[in-house]
Amino acid sequence: MRSSNLILGIALIGVLAGNLAADPAAATASIEKVRLLWLDDPARSAVIGWCQKSGEPTRVLYGKNGLTSEIKSIAKNRFDGFRHCFAYLNDLEPDTVYQLRIADSKGESRLYQFRTAPDHPQPFTFIAGGDSRNHRDVRIATNQTVAKLRPLFVAFTGDMINHDNREEWDEWLDDWEQTTSADGHLIPLVPHRGNHERRPRVMPMIFSTPPNAFYAFSIGGPNYFRYYALNSEIPAGGDQKEWLQADLSRHVGLPWLVAGYHKPMRPHVSRKSEGDNPMQWAEAFYHYGLDLSLESDSHVMKRTLPLRPSNEGSEGFVAAPGDKRATTYIGEGCWGAPLRAADDPKPWTLDCASFNGFDWIQVTPEEIVIKTVKVGNPASMGSVRHVSDYENPSGLKLWQAKGGELLILPVD
Repeated sequence: MRSSNLILGIALIGVLAGNLAADPAAATASIEKVRLLWLDDPARSAVIGWCQKSGEPTRVLYGKNGLTSEIKSIAKNRFDGFRHCFAYLNDLEPDTVYQLRIADSKGESRLYQFRTAPDHPQPFTFIAGGDSRNHRDVRIATNQTVAKLRPLFVAFTGDMINHDNREEWDEWLDDWEQTTSADGHLIPLVPHRGNHERRPRVMPMIFSTPPNAFYAFSIGGPNYFRYYALNSEIPAGGDQKEWLQADLSRHVGLPWLVAGYHKPMRPHVSRKSEGDNPMQWAEAFYHYGLDLSLESDSHVMKRTLPLRPSNEGSEGFVAAPGDKRATTYIGEGCWGAPLRAADDPKPWTLDCASFNGFDWIQVTPEEIVIKTVKVGNPASMGSVRHVSDYENPSGLKLWQAKGGELLILPVD
């Protein structure tokens, strides 16, 4: 009996220790601004980043059934007065929940968790949007809404901050932690450079992107979904275009090809100049059959018909709804930047409007479905139950766009 009580007591201590580790207030590590990044092969790898306030980082503990693995090799840089740290988690298993803690010379962090991408075709969701520059209250509310929708990842298409300085990055990185749910679930961030990320070094220093800040990855195995994070703040031609065309040529014929970048090719705001730089990608998108393009910058929301580039069309495009190679364009902000009038619709525009929101996208083997979320009061919203659920939680507000609440792209 005494032995049974002893075992029970040990088990209870273990449970209490686990609860303490999960409680942010019980964490003793001197860290802040934790973010999880997807840059390459998200089914088998992830990057955990944070800022070290004091002390020294020592290791990251992680595992799917307990914290059974560790990484002691921590990449560090100093930028704008922050000590940014990154640990690269490799050899992960696809479609698996992992737990992790960050340890330093002061102690250990709270318990976090994240999910890897699947390696075979199956439904998943992601969120796309950008321009969180100015209004911090809107940005925080949007981040909290994202946490409740638990997408597989977030494609953030640029202009995170207004002025590219220490103070604004301090706030933005703190606010991004609002996407982490109460149970410590980290949503992977796929960062894109915008024109307000003025310094080219910002993206690799804060988010560990490649120096040129363009890259691609696949979800659902090599023959399902390919995502391109492009950089509209450097020449769209030259090396970037050559890389894009070469990668698209190796993945032509996939059910889903999707690209995200900051500057729109044809803004839906009259005061914005035409995006002649990213327009250099339009022919490649069409030639290789890119399905969906995610844009930002203008601080409005839009949906287009499937488009084919053409010198005979309006502003370089014609509507081509029956063309399997045509591309649908959505986005243009806005995650908290100042709203602008959506006063420049095109003949091939389905709808455009001005409000704070983002696109919530479901990918399946049969179709892509797009819901556009209007950000309200996240405290009055319910939450989805599991990662990549697509049922509307209570209190969710959606854009009732012309053509319907749902924008559906059938597989080619």
